[in-house]
Amino acid sequence: MLEEIKKRLSELATPKTQSFSYKLIPNSLPILGCKFPDLRKLAKEINKGDYQVFLREYDQSSFELQLLYSYVISSAKMSIEERIEYLRKFVPTVQDWAVCDGLISSLKCSKKYPKEMLKFILEYQNSHKEFEVRFLAEMLMAYYLTPEYVSEAVKIIYTLDIKEYYAKMGVAWFIATLMIDYKEYAIEFLKTIEDPVVIKMAIRKIRDSYRISKEIKEEVLFYKK
Repeated sequence: MLEEIKKRLSELATPKTQSFSYKLIPNSLPILGCKFPDLRKLAKEINKGDYQVFLREYDQSSFELQLLYSYVISSAKMSIEERIEYLRKFVPTVQDWAVCDGLISSLKCSKKYPKEMLKFILEYQNSHKEFEVRFLAEMLMAYYLTPEYVSEAVKIIYTLDIKEYYAKMGVAWFIATLMIDYKEYAIEFLKTIEDPVVIKMAIRKIRDSYRISKEIKEEVLFYKK
C-alpha cells in the first residue's frame, strides 16, 4: 500500500508547489510538491479502506507522507485510545510548523474527548523539544480556551520551555488568541513574560487580528519591550 501511496504523491506533485513549499517550510523532510487539499482528499480515500495498513507501513521519506499520516490519524474512525496511541508515536517525529499545525487543526476529536486529549497533551508539558512544546501550546489554544479549561490552560503555558523559535511563536499565538475572549489573562501574560521576543510576537499577532478591537491593539503597544 505504501508504494502505491508514494506513486500517487509523485503524480500529485508539481515543481512550482515544491519550490513554494521549500521557501515557506524550513527544516522539513524532503518536499515533493503536493497541495494540501489534495493530501486531505487522499487521506479520505485511505480512511475508507484499511487505513491501519497505511499507518503500519508509514515511513518518513517525505514531508507529504508525514502530513498525510497526520491527516489519517486525525480523521480515521477509531477509538480515542487508539488515536492517542498513534499520536504518541507521531508527535515526537514532527520537525516543522506545517505538519505540527496541520495535525492540530485536524484533531477535532479534542472537542468530543477534551479530558482524554488534555491528559495526553500534558505528556509534553516538561518537554524541551521545539515542536512538542508548540504542539501543546497550540492544542491548548485551539481547543481549551473555554470557560471550563481556560484557567488551567493559562497555568500550563507558564510552565513551558520556550527557548526555541517555533515554541515561542506557538505561545505568542496562544496569547493573541486568548486576548479575543479573555483579555485579563492575556494582559497578565504581556506584563509578566520576560522574553521580549515572545512579547513582540504576541503583540504583532494581536495587532494583525481581525477579531480584536482597535483600542486593544493600541493598548498592547504599552507592553512592548
